[in-house]
Amino acid sequence: MRFFHVDGLTIAVGKSKTMLDRIREGTQGPVVKTILFIIILAFAFTGVSAYLGGSTEDYVAKVNDREITRAEFDRAYQGQRATMEQQFGEMFEMLAADEGYMREMRASVLEQMIEEELAVQLAGDMGLAQSADALRSAIRQMPEFQVNGAFNNDAYLRQLSNAGFSPTMFRDYLQQQMSRVALMQGTFASEFVLNNESERMQVLQNERRSGRYALISADDYLDMVELTDAEVEAFYNDNQDSFRQEERIQLAYVELSFADVLATVEVDDAEVREYYDANPDAFSTEEMRSIAHILVEFGDSEDAALERIRAIQARLEAGEDFAELAATESDDIFSGEDGGELGILERGTLDPDLEDAGFALESEGDVSDVVRSEFGFHLVKLTELTEAQSSSFAEVAADIRENIAQAEAERIYFEQQQELARISFEVDHTLDEAADAVGLTVQTSPWISRSEPVSGFDDASVLEQAFSDDVRELGLNSELIELDGRSLVVRAADYVAPRVLDLADVRSDIESFLSADKAEVLAFERAQEIQAAIAAGEALEIEFIAIESASRFGNSLPGAVRQELFRMPVTGAAEYASVTLGNGDAAVIELTDMQPGEVDAENAERAKRQLEGQYAELAYRAIMEALKAQANIERRL
Repeated sequence: MRFFHVDGLTIAVGKSKTMLDRIREGTQGPVVKTILFIIILAFAFTGVSAYLGGSTEDYVAKVNDREITRAEFDRAYQGQRATMEQQFGEMFEMLAADEGYMREMRASVLEQMIEEELAVQLAGDMGLAQSADALRSAIRQMPEFQVNGAFNNDAYLRQLSNAGFSPTMFRDYLQQQMSRVALMQGTFASEFVLNNESERMQVLQNERRSGRYALISADDYLDMVELTDAEVEAFYNDNQDSFRQEERIQLAYVELSFADVLATVEVDDAEVREYYDANPDAFSTEEMRSIAHILVEFGDSEDAALERIRAIQARLEAGEDFAELAATESDDIFSGEDGGELGILERGTLDPDLEDAGFALESEGDVSDVVRSEFGFHLVKLTELTEAQSSSFAEVAADIRENIAQAEAERIYFEQQQELARISFEVDHTLDEAADAVGLTVQTSPWISRSEPVSGFDDASVLEQAFSDDVRELGLNSELIELDGRSLVVRAADYVAPRVLDLADVRSDIESFLSADKAEVLAFERAQEIQAAIAAGEALEIEFIAIESASRFGNSLPGAVRQELFRMPVTGAAEYASVTLGNGDAAVIELTDMQPGEVDAENAERAKRQLEGQYAELAYRAIMEALKAQANIERRL
């Protein structure tokens, strides 16, 4: 059984084959790239098998009967952190310092995972499934399984093996995710918007409003606030989760670094020269040829076929382009679409007569005389010729030295890695013996939490081992943790269980919060008093800020002021409102004028798509809320 590639698919053929089949063997013809509508999130072959049945000893949520494991969650959370760090840069450090914000982010990640699982389960209940051909096509087009742009079965099996799961497990995972996306896309694609709806939205979006507003600072009322111990204690008792400190661990660890091992390897000049002399083929390249052809099959009359190929040859000699003639005249329609290209010429891949003709050509652009094979007549063109070359010792000595050092370092690293794993397992109550065996020292990490792991200990596999029962509760050494270029074994040096902080530790924070909250209320009450006074026509000594033709999406006004301004009714007379700003201050708003928005014909389609997107989001949220209401969901975060 042999294989060839057509339009991104690998097709198996038996021993009986046509000339076109033989031509396509061993060559790379035109490939039509198909872009999948689905990208499997987090498919980096690091723990994907957890989605398909990992350890269930520790889980953060259960959706009906399906558990979302702690390891799955840690991977998703660390992925979200990495995305935000890349997006916000140094600003993320400020966000990460806010425990409340990070707690909300963890909850948001978990909720997203719950929703994805609910969608997978709904797709299964509805009987949505991808065909075997669709799954096979999706797998073949995933870049992780391709070599030189084509699916490679060895790469596929090797990647799956490295990830620790079987093709069946991955197929089931892909089935779930593609069905989930199909369900969501079907839901979203069903939303539509009428022209008058999008026009009405443009009128509202382009509306302008004018008036004025005044600010009342909450800070001016802080001195008026009075707090009692009872209020502080009541707030503390009612908000225990806000004062919960998650578990933390400090690790003793032994780290084996490949870079450190590589730095100790020395390679002498004699060894480099010996390698060069013993491996001449490694430093020379063979001649490489690429060819194209035009084929005229025999058909019913060999004489007619010969006459036709001679006519094509005459057109070539008259100056017509080979690639254009291949596209219009060649009976090999697949190569013809690519100018007749057959790719790199190698012995044993094509008809011998065709190969002989290709190897006989001397210069790029040369075209053979008519070549007869058992399947037809050909004209063969040499499209690319790379002469054989050989590199001198001086040119490659540095690379040889680096490769020898790399190979020796890999050998030493592997031996030390296995020794570290063996001794830390056999002597599981200390790391001293394992460290001594490989010439390393036991180090101590900073304090680590799941939501705030420090650099170097923020990989999901490290967190999984660090907070495992063996390490955290039993005080044993962890399993060997293999990371990119380094290996770790860890054990608990110190551990603090999750707890609610004492009132004394958070009293000042509570007092500040309650004082600000009460000052905010007083400021808003004052704003309402001012609103009533100006509505009654009273003259007040208060500074107002003018609002002139403000837009709904502008940034010249405080956000809360702008939002309230466009919520206020338009009656033709002055309207008044009070609102609290995000910083706790209050504002009094007077609306005096409204200019209706105009329909922009050029942006009509964009407005329509925007409204459809909003409808789709509402549909998605409605589906998720309904699924959550019906599901049995247990959250343990």
